Amino acid sequence: GVVDVSAQVTVSTNSVADAFVRSADPTHNYGGAGALSVSGTVATNASGVQEGALDSFLRFDVSSSVAQFNASYGVGNWTLSSAKLLLTETATPAQAIFNRGIGQFEIRWIGNDSWIEGTGNPNTPNTSGIVYNNESSVLNAGVDTTLGTFTNGGTNGLDTFSLSTPSAFLNDIDAGGLVSFFLTATPGSTVGFTFNSHEFGMASQRPFLQ
Repeated sequence: GVVDVSAQVTVSTNSVADAFVRSADPTHNYGGAGALSVSGTVATNASGVQEGALDSFLRFDVSSSVAQFNASYGVGNWTLSSAKLLLTETATPAQAIFNRGIGQFEIRWIGNDSWIEGTGNPNTPNTSGIVYNNESSVLNAGVDTTLGTFTNGGTNGLDTFSLSTPSAFLNDIDAGGLVSFFLTATPGSTVGFTFNSHEFGMASQRPFLQ
């Protein structure tokens, strides 16, 4: 007879690039910051000032994860059972350009991995990489796929978001290369969700794809 032996292997990988962009400063890059943010236009900062929409881009390299799956099961003998995005939230960021608030946002898989992270930060924004005005050249409604609508925790600490697994997203992971995400507020959302980037000093609190 045939014996079906299966076991679950869980792997996590840090983002290799990430950046946030701002509608209030649409020509400058913030890819070198230690934080990322996703915010609706109705959210406000600590002083009650609306800082506009903030969106975030994250890119992961899943080649080592796929290599581990292949080593464990053999090439083509495994399937992805779940995918989670782990983000460490800062509920009350000191930086004034970050809005605050609990609300809904979308996590979207995007097919374009060629966007440039850049080196700008809130104190010294520059034009070295992706900016708000570039979004339309990176996003593609005919390719990109939503992975769900989520709500931030509103407290300091780890937020875990269980992603849906549409075929385009699964195929991208199976290819064993780069995988990119776009985070944006849903219409009218009160979200002001700030979380650590891959430049954050403590590696264990950076973004993870699991």
